[in-house]
Amino acid sequence: MNGALVTLVLAILFNAFANILMKYGVKERAIATDAGVLGLALSYLTNLKLMAGILFFGIALIFYTKTLEKMDLSLAYPAMTSTGILIVTFWSLAFFGERLSLWQWSGVALIIGGLWLINMR
Repeated sequence: MNGALVTLVLAILFNAFANILMKYGVKERAIATDAGVLGLALSYLTNLKLMAGILFFGIALIFYTKTLEKMDLSLAYPAMTSTGILIVTFWSLAFFGERLSLWQWSGVALIIGGLWLINMR
């Protein structure tokens, strides 16, 4: 596996799990949006899962920018976003008890097909 592919996979995983951690964080404790600026800041800073999610976004950004040094944006961006959507969707189904409609499943199939088409050479 070449370096750009390794950093892309890491960027995708950190990005997806950033979203997942943030969901766990807000499920555990709602963000205090009506408590003023200080209350809002404390609400974020004291929620460890939410803060871990934000940290994971930063790590994903580092890996993604490394990926872009060697990989075409026209391949990296669709792979990053689409694969992240798939990971988060399947995690949400398995661990958050979320459900998809037939139309949403059709969208998942289109994302998978789109990834396949974009990466054809």
